Amino acid sequence: MNPNPISQSTPGVPAARETAHVVYDAATGAILHVHHSVTFEGAAAHRESHHDRARRHAGAGPDAPVIDVDPAEVNHRRPVRVDPATRTIVPG
Repeated sequence: MNPNPISQSTPGVPAARETAHVVYDAATGAILHVHHSVTFEGAAAHRESHHDRARRHAGAGPDAPVIDVDPAEVNHRRPVRVDPATRTIVPG
């Protein structure tokens, strides 16, 4: 995973990283939901993990597979899915 560093324009502001959390069907690789998060360096953790939040928004069960990717990999300009064997984004 190569989280996308968000450019900083204000000195002294904690560094931020954007990540896409992809919930998918383990059998077909079909993407069920993409949840985006921004994490600031030094920030306290949320009560609910990013993966749990992504599953909840997808309406998926607690064991639904989730991968973290660079948001550019799932930019919706082309059809994609997850290869269940390699757990990577591939052309759909």
